[in-house]
Amino acid sequence: MDSGQDKLTDLQVDTIREISNIGMGNAATALSQMIEQPVNITVPKADIVDITDVPTLMGGEEIPVAASYVQVVGEARGHLVLANNIEDMHRLISLIVPGATLDVMEDEMARSAVQEIGNILGSSFLRSLSDLTKLNLLPTVPAVAVDYAGSILTYVVASMYQITEKLVIVQTEFNVGGETIQGLCIFVPEPGALKTILGSLGVGG
Repeated sequence: MDSGQDKLTDLQVDTIREISNIGMGNAATALSQMIEQPVNITVPKADIVDITDVPTLMGGEEIPVAASYVQVVGEARGHLVLANNIEDMHRLISLIVPGATLDVMEDEMARSAVQEIGNILGSSFLRSLSDLTKLNLLPTVPAVAVDYAGSILTYVVASMYQITEKLVIVQTEFNVGGETIQGLCIFVPEPGALKTILGSLGVGG
């Protein structure tokens, strides 16, 4: 199977990191507008990793995780997953629905909030990427999954493994009202999509 990473130059990898960082910065701005509070974001750590490394990056396979997943359609197709551990997701939900005590493991309203968060952050990330590349990139309606990191990411990423063994990971840390919220943005371009994205940025090679 073609891993893709071996064919990328250092400049291309740096470009992927840079556009991912910009995308998450815009997602933080969208979150700030959503909750009507300032949101500070530390410099995101973007990298290209093996799919099998994802549960470890979430803290281990037994960590409870809430994730939203969208397909990316348009001129460069792919998949986008936004994942947080349950504690951090509850912090996010409490910012969106102040005073509510919601449990994503049990409450449908909490899962709807996860879906809305995924919609806002995912759309902002892709809008930024679209603006930078001048490509038409659109998200589908987010699906939501809540489970242990090993199970949920195996389920979500299983279909992607047929596409590539590598993916773009952006580790983020939002600071809101004294709360620190960590998460992962996982972008998996379909075959040819990464070449299209890099070519639109003048580093297609």
